Amino acid sequence: MAAGTARYKRILQLLDKWPAEEGKSGRDLGEFLRNKINLAYKQDKFNANQKYWDSQYLSLQRLVNNDHKNRYPRVLNSSATGLTAEQCNVALSNEFLQQLQEEDKPFYKKLFTSKTKNE
Repeated sequence: MAAGTARYKRILQLLDKWPAEEGKSGRDLGEFLRNKINLAYKQDKFNANQKYWDSQYLSLQRLVNNDHKNRYPRVLNSSATGLTAEQCNVALSNEFLQQLQEEDKPFYKKLFTSKTKNE
């Protein structure tokens, strides 16, 4: 039991280094991982397979420390879409996705929605 708790705390300390992205609440990878780790701890899965959690810790450590980003630096500043990293972050934010959903509404829904807002 103590070994499982120690692994759990060690993983949580590592995830604390992972910055939370406010613009992606509900879709943030760090938030998702924290929830999965907490659920696994509540279900007492840390004691069952110690090798699995040790490998998960090492994988998370590589992600948090940006090992692959540092080992394989990007040559270009843009992606396949032609957008920079900053532009991709804006395009994936909750606010931008909400604007896209508003634009996807049929014309009649936009018309009636704006009338009810004005009244």
